[in-house]
Amino acid sequence: MTNRNNTSKQRNTLLTVALVAVIIHGLIMAAVYWTVLPEAQRGLQNIGVWLMFLTAVADVVAGVALWLWKRWGIYLYAASSAVSAVVIVLFTGDIFLLLGALLPAIIVLYIVMVQRHLFE
Repeated sequence: MTNRNNTSKQRNTLLTVALVAVIIHGLIMAAVYWTVLPEAQRGLQNIGVWLMFLTAVADVVAGVALWLWKRWGIYLYAASSAVSAVVIVLFTGDIFLLLGALLPAIIVLYIVMVQRHLFE
Protein backbone atom coordinates (compact mmCIF):
# COMPACT_ATOMS: atom_id res chain seq x y z
CA MET A 1 0.00 0.00 0.00
CA THR A 2 1.50 3.35 -1.02
CA ASN A 3 1.26 6.47 1.04
CA ARG A 4 -0.33 9.33 -0.86
CA ASN A 5 1.97 11.87 0.84
CA ASN A 6 5.14 10.09 -0.30
CA THR A 7 4.15 10.13 -3.97
CA SER A 8 4.17 13.94 -4.08
CA LYS A 9 7.60 14.25 -2.46
CA GLN A 10 10.48 14.91 -4.81
CA ARG A 11 13.99 14.89 -3.42
CA ASN A 12 16.18 17.25 -5.44
CA THR A 13 19.64 16.16 -6.56
CA LEU A 14 21.44 18.35 -4.04
CA LEU A 15 19.48 16.86 -1.14
CA THR A 16 20.07 13.33 -2.44
CA VAL A 17 23.82 13.90 -2.69
CA ALA A 18 23.91 15.50 0.78
CA LEU A 19 22.03 12.61 2.41
CA VAL A 20 24.16 9.98 0.69
CA ALA A 21 27.27 11.87 1.86
CA VAL A 22 25.96 11.98 5.46
CA ILE A 23 25.31 8.23 5.47
CA ILE A 24 28.63 7.29 3.86
CA HIS A 25 30.58 9.68 6.09
CA GLY A 26 28.86 8.27 9.18
CA LEU A 27 29.64 4.69 8.15
CA ILE A 28 33.30 5.47 7.46
CA MET A 29 33.76 7.42 10.69
CA ALA A 30 31.99 4.74 12.74
CA ALA A 31 34.39 2.15 11.28
CA VAL A 32 37.39 4.38 12.03
CA TYR A 33 36.32 5.03 15.63
CA TRP A 34 35.45 1.35 16.12
CA THR A 35 39.01 0.39 15.15
CA VAL A 36 40.43 2.97 17.60
CA LEU A 37 38.28 1.88 20.56
CA PRO A 38 40.54 -0.98 21.79
CA GLU A 39 43.51 1.42 22.03
CA ALA A 40 41.38 4.10 23.68
CA GLN A 41 40.48 1.74 26.51
CA ARG A 42 43.95 2.41 27.92
CA GLY A 43 43.78 6.21 27.83
CA LEU A 44 41.83 9.13 29.19
CA GLN A 45 40.22 9.83 25.82
CA ASN A 46 38.05 6.75 26.10
CA ILE A 47 34.94 8.88 26.64
CA GLY A 48 35.78 11.09 23.66
CA VAL A 49 36.26 8.14 21.30
CA TRP A 50 33.04 6.50 22.49
CA LEU A 51 31.13 9.77 22.02
CA MET A 52 32.57 10.24 18.54
CA PHE A 53 31.65 6.63 17.67
CA LEU A 54 28.10 7.20 18.92
CA THR A 55 27.78 10.47 16.98
CA ALA A 56 28.95 8.68 13.81
CA VAL A 57 26.27 6.01 14.34
CA ALA A 58 23.72 8.77 15.03
CA ASP A 59 24.71 10.43 11.75
CA VAL A 60 23.92 7.23 9.86
CA VAL A 61 20.56 6.85 11.64
CA ALA A 62 19.75 10.52 11.00
CA GLY A 63 20.72 10.20 7.33
CA VAL A 64 18.43 7.22 6.87
CA ALA A 65 15.61 9.01 8.73
CA LEU A 66 16.06 12.07 6.52
CA TRP A 67 16.03 9.82 3.45
CA LEU A 68 12.66 8.50 4.68
CA TRP A 69 11.39 12.09 5.19
CA LYS A 70 11.29 11.88 9.00
CA ARG A 71 11.51 15.26 10.73
CA TRP A 72 13.18 13.79 13.82
CA GLY A 73 16.17 13.00 11.60
CA ILE A 74 16.81 16.75 11.29
CA TYR A 75 16.96 17.11 15.06
CA LEU A 76 19.08 13.99 15.51
CA TYR A 77 21.61 15.16 12.92
CA ALA A 78 21.79 18.63 14.49
CA ALA A 79 22.27 17.16 17.97
CA SER A 80 24.88 14.70 16.73
CA SER A 81 26.82 17.50 15.05
CA ALA A 82 26.66 19.62 18.21
CA VAL A 83 27.93 16.76 20.41
CA SER A 84 30.70 16.04 17.91
CA ALA A 85 31.75 19.71 17.97
CA VAL A 86 31.79 19.79 21.78
CA VAL A 87 33.90 16.63 21.96
CA ILE A 88 36.34 18.05 19.42
CA VAL A 89 36.73 21.27 21.40
CA LEU A 90 37.10 19.47 24.73
CA PHE A 91 39.60 16.85 23.60
CA THR A 92 41.61 18.68 20.93
CA GLY A 93 40.90 22.39 21.16
CA ASP A 94 41.66 22.63 17.43
CA ILE A 95 39.54 25.25 15.67
CA PHE A 96 40.16 23.68 12.24
CA LEU A 97 38.77 20.34 13.41
CA LEU A 98 35.79 22.20 14.85
CA LEU A 99 35.16 23.94 11.53
CA GLY A 100 35.65 20.63 9.73
CA ALA A 101 32.93 19.07 11.88
CA LEU A 102 30.46 21.95 11.82
CA LEU A 103 30.72 23.29 8.28
CA PRO A 104 29.44 20.14 6.51
CA ALA A 105 26.64 19.83 9.07
CA ILE A 106 25.59 23.44 8.52
CA ILE A 107 25.57 22.93 4.74
CA VAL A 108 23.55 19.69 4.95
CA LEU A 109 21.08 21.18 7.42
CA TYR A 110 20.62 24.21 5.16
CA ILE A 111 19.90 21.95 2.18
CA VAL A 112 17.44 19.93 4.27
CA MET A 113 15.71 23.02 5.64
CA VAL A 114 14.92 24.21 2.11
CA GLN A 115 12.60 21.20 1.81
CA ARG A 116 11.60 20.95 5.48
CA HIS A 117 7.91 21.28 4.62
CA LEU A 118 8.06 17.80 3.07
CA PHE A 119 9.28 16.09 6.25
CA GLU A 120 6.78 14.31 8.49
